[in-house]
Amino acid sequence: MFCIQIRNILFTVLCVWTFALAQNLVNPAEMQSELKTRKDLLYALKTGNTTMVDSALLVLSYEKIPESAIDSLEILQVNLIRGRYDLAVPQFANILMKAGQKVQFSFAYDSLFQYLRNETRFAAQYNDRPGDRDRRERLVKLKRYLTEAAQANMKQEYRDLASILVDLHPYYHFLDKEFWMYLGGPYKRSLSTDSIPDIVAMRVENRTDFHQEMDTVAAKSMLEKMRAFCKNYPESEYSAWLGKEIKNVESDQERYKRFRHYYMDKLYTGGLGFEVFIGNSFVMGVPIQFSRLIITPSYILGESVYTPDMGGKISRTDFDDFFVTVGFDVYENKRLKFQPFIGGIEFYTAGLQADFRFWMSKTPGGEFQGATYLSLKFRYMGIYSPAKTDAESGDDAPEEALWSNWFFVGLGIHFW
Repeated sequence: MFCIQIRNILFTVLCVWTFALAQNLVNPAEMQSELKTRKDLLYALKTGNTTMVDSALLVLSYEKIPESAIDSLEILQVNLIRGRYDLAVPQFANILMKAGQKVQFSFAYDSLFQYLRNETRFAAQYNDRPGDRDRRERLVKLKRYLTEAAQANMKQEYRDLASILVDLHPYYHFLDKEFWMYLGGPYKRSLSTDSIPDIVAMRVENRTDFHQEMDTVAAKSMLEKMRAFCKNYPESEYSAWLGKEIKNVESDQERYKRFRHYYMDKLYTGGLGFEVFIGNSFVMGVPIQFSRLIITPSYILGESVYTPDMGGKISRTDFDDFFVTVGFDVYENKRLKFQPFIGGIEFYTAGLQADFRFWMSKTPGGEFQGATYLSLKFRYMGIYSPAKTDAESGDDAPEEALWSNWFFVGLGIHFW
């Protein structure tokens, strides 16, 4: 009996869900009148017929399913193109307030959609240019609209709101229906030449890309404007939302600064590198760092000539050895690093190495937040090693232990 009740409940829920879904579907074949009105709207926009634009918008706005014939993004684009900032600014803010929510997109994939997309560009993503350039162009286009809006002839509240949106919009990312058609997966199979079925998906998402440069100076000014807006217009429908945005922007700013100063968390930590030196000889090594401990397997190649305090000239011609040094990261900052070390295998050594980072990744990347840097290196090595005198020859010639000073300059690449 209990199982039957559960089955009935599940069946009822499924029926309700199916009915609700069916109510939200649009059959493009039944939207021919709306499609014609969209063509009229496009013609009116191109010819500057304001009366015809208003008439077409009015017709398209009366739908059983809201935004099925023309959605809020398209209406916003129309008003931005017309310079109707008294309408566009509150529309823009209302769209941002629904960030992260799934909303209705209009049914038509037509010339009006393409015209609005290409004219406004801020919600369009193109694959014919690098992603950074694409994002920059979209933000610049939208900033120009909002800057004009902040100086438009409309009530002061909207002008103040527009001046905030000038700097707030980079914290959001607009998605149009073409994004969901080609990147959204499930909608791709339903695409037709003239029209598309309903898309219910996100129109705007909060997306702060810390890999992109953020204007922290503008953010400080924007926060002051947001606080002033909330104080001057406590009854505004946008004050509560802006109050939340203040906290979000402050949080993003702190996270951005932390992300951009990622090296602060990497100082005195592990890493792997490759370095080469030239000086009295040629040296290459692979430094491996664990916390402050640096182990560097190395190889030295070259001829060394010494002049001891007493006796004749002493020469070693077979200086071709592997050796390992163990160093300690005694001091490090963004640019400099100092490491005293000791080591040996075929000989003994002690010395000091200084690194100057002349280039590093602007931001960390990848799942493990790794980063790369290049450094100019200066190394002093004191080497205690056996050598043969010139006067002595033969395989059985005795060796004399000598101390020598070595100086090197080098380059290295390191992975944090």
